[in-house]
Amino acid sequence: MSLKIPPPVLSVVALLTMYGCTIFIPLWQFKTLWLVAIPLIIVAVIIGLLSVLALAKADTTVSPFTPEKTARLVTRGIYQYSRNPMYLSLLFLLIAAVFISGELSTSLVVIVFVLVINRYQIGPEEKILMHLFGDEYRHYCQRVRHWC
Repeated sequence: MSLKIPPPVLSVVALLTMYGCTIFIPLWQFKTLWLVAIPLIIVAVIIGLLSVLALAKADTTVSPFTPEKTARLVTRGIYQYSRNPMYLSLLFLLIAAVFISGELSTSLVVIVFVLVINRYQIGPEEKILMHLFGDEYRHYCQRVRHWC
């Protein structure tokens, strides 16, 4: 089973849910930490851009819905450090939102986001990539960590 909602849209849903958490299920409020959030946002944007540029440079698909159209296994650039840097960038944005919200309950949404992306997006993608690239992908997985 794969995700039917694009991960960026899922991130927006997560952000809206986080906002709802601040209103309906406040657990523990803390001061907004912009000094933590801003660097996370900057890093997230840089990682996201480097991810898309690496895939574009390799002339392969960026779409999370068509991993079977992957023309090349991208293992250079940002992909030598993370197998899923685009999802990592979305995760950093959500973590930044926790620090901006100043509400602990919003961190629960981040945990759910990680579980959903792992199960319904990364899992199916990795099966397809293993089918397409076999041992090359297996060796890549041994050298490079997941997104988190």
